Amino acid sequence: MRKESSIGRFCYACCLGFFVLSVCGTDFAWAGNNGYFVTYSSKVEQGEIELMFMNDLTSPSKFKQDEDGRGDYLSHMIELEYGITDQLASEFMIEWYQDLKTSEKKYTGFRWEGRYRLFKEKVPLNPMIYAEYEDLDLTTRFKMEVSGWIDPPYIETGVEPDRERILESRLIISEDIGPVNLAFNWINETDLSGSGTAFGYSFGLMYMIMKTEDNHSGISSAVSSEHCSNNKEDCKCESEMKGCKCFHCRGRGGECPCAHAGMVGIGLELYGALGDTKVFGFNPSRQEHYLAPTFMYHIDSHWMFHTQFAIGLSRASDELVRVNFGYEF
Repeated sequence: MRKESSIGRFCYACCLGFFVLSVCGTDFAWAGNNGYFVTYSSKVEQGEIELMFMNDLTSPSKFKQDEDGRGDYLSHMIELEYGITDQLASEFMIEWYQDLKTSEKKYTGFRWEGRYRLFKEKVPLNPMIYAEYEDLDLTTRFKMEVSGWIDPPYIETGVEPDRERILESRLIISEDIGPVNLAFNWINETDLSGSGTAFGYSFGLMYMIMKTEDNHSGISSAVSSEHCSNNKEDCKCESEMKGCKCFHCRGRGGECPCAHAGMVGIGLELYGALGDTKVFGFNPSRQEHYLAPTFMYHIDSHWMFHTQFAIGLSRASDELVRVNFGYEF
């Protein structure tokens, strides 16, 4: 019964995403996380604006069902990202959820983040620093990251605040090896009320398959660099590739988005928690850990879709089906 229910709700989540796209009509893309869901790479593109609609269907672990009485639920996030420079990007996010067991619907808050790549030119591992302010209801359910403990190995004391006000920081390192991106994030979530810092990690691997030699739907990286000159007058994208609105042609710099059209990404993420400043360590029976196959597809030079199946690796972990839709301006 539970499996059939989850499949039906996954179909509902997909239909919901397509409904949003059809209502909005235009101008929703993939954020600067290289198609990952939790992991960030070091990619930043100046002048790029991306709008992402993110949906999760979650089946809570038996531990959470017993402790919190949770049933299956949908969680959603809308994310807007802007590439301020070719090293600095900023994002604003709002989130809410719908409990499929109780029919409860609730807006839970917002997040505002900034990411800065330390070196303008490409260097080994491309280090980047990340900071995010979170103002969230305690019932928030969208998994932007995993940290801390689900079942703490100590007795919690003190009065629980009415909201979570968190400063999240990350060290991001990533490397492109041909068509493969490798990335690692060390995650810190510091409670601004003084309750300490929770730790987490995320690894990502993404293999990009580029559609080539099709001027109407996509081009190879080599053709992209050939058509996209830094000189606006020399740009041939608009005349030679139907529908292309290259950033170079608009005089804004950056890479040609036509190169993204038809791109397919196949990847894997591994993410989880590592305790906190009270008790640090790896204890899967009390923490969330996930292995998550990922698929991404750039429908054209602007529209993107990606999905992920997050498999819980511990008794405290949930099972998730994640579906994102986006538009790159």
